[in-house]
Amino acid sequence: MKKNLLWLLFPFSLVAGNLQQLVELTHQNPMMQASRYSAEASVLQKEALHQSYLPNIVLGGSHAYNTEETMTTPEKTTTGFAKLSYTLYDGGKREALNDAYEANLKSAHFLTNATANDLALQVTYAYFYHFSLLSSQEALEQKIEQLQAEFYRLERFLSVGSTTQDALLRIQASLEQTKVELLQTQEAIAKNLNTLEYLTTQSIIPTQGSTLVVEENQKPLTLRYDILAQEQSVLSGKANAQSAKAPNRPTITLEDTYSRYDNDYATILGTNNQNTLSLNIQWKIFDFGATSSSYEASYKNYLSKSSELAYTKQKATASLKNALNSYKTSLAKIESAKLRVKASDATYELVKKKFQNGIVDNVAYLDALSEKYTAIASLSTAQNDIEYQKAIILYEMGQEIKGAIQ
Repeated sequence: MKKNLLWLLFPFSLVAGNLQQLVELTHQNPMMQASRYSAEASVLQKEALHQSYLPNIVLGGSHAYNTEETMTTPEKTTTGFAKLSYTLYDGGKREALNDAYEANLKSAHFLTNATANDLALQVTYAYFYHFSLLSSQEALEQKIEQLQAEFYRLERFLSVGSTTQDALLRIQASLEQTKVELLQTQEAIAKNLNTLEYLTTQSIIPTQGSTLVVEENQKPLTLRYDILAQEQSVLSGKANAQSAKAPNRPTITLEDTYSRYDNDYATILGTNNQNTLSLNIQWKIFDFGATSSSYEASYKNYLSKSSELAYTKQKATASLKNALNSYKTSLAKIESAKLRVKASDATYELVKKKFQNGIVDNVAYLDALSEKYTAIASLSTAQNDIEYQKAIILYEMGQEIKGAIQ
């Protein structure tokens, strides 16, 4: 069974790309677009807040009919006005909301970066997992070739009575089981390529050669992007709690209203237009505790976010330690796998000669054969896993994975 049979399952418009190219393609992912829309919405919300506190002009008018005309009430009246209004002070709500919107804007920016880095981490895993699977596929194909050769050899020996039916059946059973394992591996390759497709929005065939660079004894420069976003969310919650206090403080507005009247008594009243400048103050001194309860609710929400942030930071510290430990373990696995490949290859060649000379049985031969190709696949898996472990370390350190790809 050849590798090229696998590609019949896929469309012919496949795009080849290394890890750097795959990470760049994730910028087309709908999740990235959603993050960008969220950031753009935060910018507009902050602009809307500033604009809402600028002086505003209101135009209005009315036309009224009275059933009884008196000396002060004409039969019909037409009134038009233009009012310019500006809020001088609203109990500190404006400043608090500005802080909240500013924090939301920064949070949205960090979340966009967090989404990009998260997608890069997922793509990195799928990229190196692809080559681990290809190595397993190649090892299984080589194992099948060896088993088929032995099967044909024993089949000839059986015809002249030099071997037993039982020995031939054992080889055949191992051959069929290995074919099943090959099909399962090819299925895993197909699923992994589908994962890469929805991450990058394109049908992809990864090209080998990319690696990640992590400096030794590297220290985290900053927090992860998602934690930075969470910090800003906490600040926004605190500012919202402050704005909830505003209704219990005075509100001061400045208004300039120009009115024009059209009625029969304009001459008697002395004018048919008026301009009024007023300074207004409004102070709600009692509301049955509604404002106080609103503030307490907002403050509890702020405390909840603060507690979640503290937990996330503690968890991130532990995750980084685990990532560093896993990296050290992966390094040890590579050295162990290299020795295993060397030892299993030597053992297989020795057992193979003994088996062909009838010194050992087919059980020993199959065990040696299985160990050889398992060791080869394990080495490839370990070498690919170390690259993914580097990506995890970069992610936990709050650094961009994309910038470490070579």
